[in-house]
Amino acid sequence: MPASPRGAARPLLTVTAPAPPPAAITLLLPDGQELRVRLYERLQMDTGLWVFRIGVPLWQTTEGGGVEPAEYGTWVTSAQLRPIPGVALDQVPTHRNPAGRAAATATPWVWVLDGRARPTTVHAEGCPLATDRAVPVKTMDALDALGQPGTVACTGCDAAETLLPILAHGQEDAHAPGD
Repeated sequence: MPASPRGAARPLLTVTAPAPPPAAITLLLPDGQELRVRLYERLQMDTGLWVFRIGVPLWQTTEGGGVEPAEYGTWVTSAQLRPIPGVALDQVPTHRNPAGRAAATATPWVWVLDGRARPTTVHAEGCPLATDRAVPVKTMDALDALGQPGTVACTGCDAAETLLPILAHGQEDAHAPGD
């Protein structure tokens, strides 16, 4: 610590500029609705894909039974966003893929649904535990299948580790009827 004028040690004071305020941007919801949300930052992934950290304003209940403002934060791609005319985005913090790092080629997930074995099992393509009768399915079809009684995700490949957290997302906050 640097000494004060009187010789006593004093802590260093680090001054940092405040983060710029978030920019307004439009979020497109899966059902076609549009919401005005807050854009906090943009990040270029190693794959070259750009993702955007947004905050969605909403209400949450309080312990006393009231409501208060809250914000749900998540990352989305440009496919889910539309700029608002007249709103500048140049102050939004932007983190580019570091120079010199080659962008990896994005590999889409491919799943196979194996209904020959019991229970019906979702595997990652190429899983040695899948039978030769397993059929390729898209990610949403794999998730839909896992939502059906009697279907499981294989733990011998990436299926369980990748798909089950997607299915569980938000379930810990769900309330049973009558709660």
